[in-house]
Amino acid sequence: MSCRRSVCVLICVFCFCCALGNVKHTFSIQELTVSQKELMDCGKQKKLCVTSSDDCLYTASDGVPQVPRTPEYFLNTSCHYLIQEESLTCRWTQTNNIKSQTISFIFSRAKDFNHCPSILTIYSTFNLTIKSKSIFSQKEQFSDIYPVIIRDIIQAPQPLISSVDVTDSSINVTWTSGENPVTKCKIRYKCLNSESWTETADLPSSVESQFVIEGLQAFSVYHLRVSCSHRFGRWSDWSNETRVKTSESLPSAAPSLSYYVDSDENSRNQQLVLLWKALDVTDAQGLIQGYEVSYMPIKQPSLKKTFHTTHLKVIVPVRSEEYEVSVCAYNSVGCSPHRRLTLDASRTHDVPALKSLWVYSDGASLWVCWEHEFTVVNVSEFAIEWSGTTDREHSRWERVTGSTFTARLPGIEAQQKYKISVFPVYESLCGPPASIFADLQHGALLDLDRFRLVNVSRSSVAVQWTWREAEPSVSVRQYRLVLNGPLETRTLTVFPNKQQHLFLQLHPNTRYSIHIHGETTAGNFSKASLDVSTLLLDYDEMLRFAIPVLLLLLVFGVFSVLTRTICREYFFPFVANPRYSLIGRWLLDPHLQVKKSDKFFSCCKGSSIDGNGSICTLKLDRVFLPEKSVIQLERRVSLSDHEDVLPLKICASAGRTAVEDALAPSGLPEYVDLPLLPESLGYVQTG
Repeated sequence: MSCRRSVCVLICVFCFCCALGNVKHTFSIQELTVSQKELMDCGKQKKLCVTSSDDCLYTASDGVPQVPRTPEYFLNTSCHYLIQEESLTCRWTQTNNIKSQTISFIFSRAKDFNHCPSILTIYSTFNLTIKSKSIFSQKEQFSDIYPVIIRDIIQAPQPLISSVDVTDSSINVTWTSGENPVTKCKIRYKCLNSESWTETADLPSSVESQFVIEGLQAFSVYHLRVSCSHRFGRWSDWSNETRVKTSESLPSAAPSLSYYVDSDENSRNQQLVLLWKALDVTDAQGLIQGYEVSYMPIKQPSLKKTFHTTHLKVIVPVRSEEYEVSVCAYNSVGCSPHRRLTLDASRTHDVPALKSLWVYSDGASLWVCWEHEFTVVNVSEFAIEWSGTTDREHSRWERVTGSTFTARLPGIEAQQKYKISVFPVYESLCGPPASIFADLQHGALLDLDRFRLVNVSRSSVAVQWTWREAEPSVSVRQYRLVLNGPLETRTLTVFPNKQQHLFLQLHPNTRYSIHIHGETTAGNFSKASLDVSTLLLDYDEMLRFAIPVLLLLLVFGVFSVLTRTICREYFFPFVANPRYSLIGRWLLDPHLQVKKSDKFFSCCKGSSIDGNGSICTLKLDRVFLPEKSVIQLERRVSLSDHEDVLPLKICASAGRTAVEDALAPSGLPEYVDLPLLPESLGYVQTG
């Protein structure tokens, strides 16, 4: 049973400790000021002086009131005494949850107080106890005992800055410290944009004092405060903050100047674009009222031109020759040093324009983001210009470093359309601008349209889209092109300069899904999508495979034909078949009889080319043919030892009769090439 009780007690203690640990302590700065007339006696208790008669109930033994003390609720307690007001002020940090409370002081000491209102003098000493009491719960809390020596806590009165006189580099401060004289003072000051204060050394002072602060920046705002002290005691509270501005001075630096030459190939006109950076506040040393620009051809100084402008960019016509250009800034005091450049308008420079540019809105601002291609020339900074389309004369500028690719444009009006341009700058050179239109409601006034497939191959897919000027329904932070496949996902950002993309190293015969996503502050949405499958074989690959095969087949066919012909000529020579000719059939006919009454041959002599040859006509009577057949025999006459010439066609002898003509063959005669026959010609007999 006792074990259970012990466990319960431990659990209760643990819960109580957790509850105490969860209590959130509040801290509040408390302050109470009492004067002589607010102090009261406690009758017979001569060792006590109070600010409330209720506190006289506490008995004091050896000058110490007998009360329960909770010093942990009274932290960082400090007190000071003001001579001119004869008042005591104490401050402390109270750590409790009491919101409505009364606070009182209890003064005590070992010796009796003769007159309580007179204890607040320079030479008094006593002990102080601070009491706080809740109005609702009537719970009282008492601080620890604080021994007080008035002489040590005397504080000088707060000084008052009466006047300031300024120059471009100094401030003359005059202040008063009240009726009671002070022995020393100090001043602290800081520039408007600075976080730290600068304090002067202790300055000898009197009732009215002054001091000149030198080495300040021209046309700059400073905050001033003064504090003083008596021969003893504490420094006074800092005076109320005084704000003062130094006067203007001559600008100390020349503007940073850059240029590029814009050429029109069609009209052959050239324009020199000059832009410069506004001076910093420390260099301007005043309000810049404008800029003086001059330019002249080096070979023709008489053509020098000078004009004034309030813009940070000017465009002047030039010719293809060398020029000298100078720019200076001026304020109400005078002009800054001149920035001079010597340039050749006929030469081009290697500062390329931005690769891409995009704008989106966020709250009351427009954000510009861009991409720049890294080249041999490293861009040192980017110059951003934006102006309303209805007010082109008032442009605003912003400069960012060359490693920055996004910038915020402040001061954008809700119902205004803006043209935004970004210039890449490298020392004295700059590239042509990239521009885009935007407004606060829609961001960039461009919309993506006509997303389509261009080409598909075995390992690549090409897609294309267009951009059109429009007011999109939402402000798109950026567009992303996403390729989803079974084994991979690819993503890239799409800017207006890009209108197509080729995905390479894809897998053949694979299905892919391509999307364009728009990214907004509320989330992402799909702008366009399409599905595509890569080919198994490319057309080029098919040609590379088919053409060699066809050529191989053609070569094999030609080789086969040639091989067959050559082999047939050498291994299987052609043997003439006599059955396919008339004379052959006649020679092979066993039943052929010769009629002696007919002429077997009729020859014509001297009809050859050389006059020595002869042509003989053989007349045959075929028993198996109803008509007469005539065979003409020719011999070939050689003109030389190395050339054979065909004989001329020779008709039959003049002695042919009509009967012979009727018996002549109806077709063309068959010519047989025979060897040369001698003049003593015999006849051929078969059978």
